[in-house]
Amino acid sequence: MKRRIVLLSIIALATASITSCKKEEQEKAAITQPYNIVLKANEAYTFTLPKNKRNDAYEFTTAAAHASISEIGTDASGNPMYSYTPELNYVGSDQVVLSNDYEREEHAHKPPHKPLLPLGPKPKGDCNGGEEDHYIVTINFVVEQGSTARSK
Repeated sequence: MKRRIVLLSIIALATASITSCKKEEQEKAAITQPYNIVLKANEAYTFTLPKNKRNDAYEFTTAAAHASISEIGTDASGNPMYSYTPELNYVGSDQVVLSNDYEREEHAHKPPHKPLLPLGPKPKGDCNGGEEDHYIVTINFVVEQGSTARSK
């Protein structure tokens, strides 16, 4: 009987510590970074996106409305990057919003999942002694007459 009580107490403490670490990570605000970029018509633009500890993948929160190319990928060194080219001869403004915070946004309005038993390895980024950074990058494009190529 004593053994059962001790075992249940250990399981309850381990479960509480795991869920509290996840809750702390979810409460940290994302780092928002706006950029204003001026391009010439038909000009290609590439942007190196910030990385976080887990190297979370980026997704579109808001897609560019006037792009012939709007892609998230990686450069030769494996750094996350975004590529944009406006529609042929387009002149005007456009905007794209990218985030590597989609998992937290996806679960923001759901109750936290509480595991029955804390078995297996801890997920990366949880309780690792430091807080995880998540980014929301907003790029505002102004496309003017002309054509060249530029990258940041």
